[in-house]
Amino acid sequence: MEYAKDEIFRVTYNSKVNRLQIPKETWTSKLIHKIKKHKWISLIVSLFLMFSFINFFLIYNFMKILQTANFF
Repeated sequence: MEYAKDEIFRVTYNSKVNRLQIPKETWTSKLIHKIKKHKWISLIVSLFLMFSFINFFLIYNFMKILQTANFF
């Protein structure tokens, strides 16, 4: 019974209020749970961010090359 109470239901005893409580999830644990649940969406979002950064980097370097080139 102790295992089920602690691990599956994540219920803890609070001695200040003299009752059982469910601890609140932090925003990081919620984010991790959503990433684990929606793997394809998180993969697509991460690929989009990666390719966007690479695109910005390449455009920035191209503009830098154009500024330093002497055409005349």
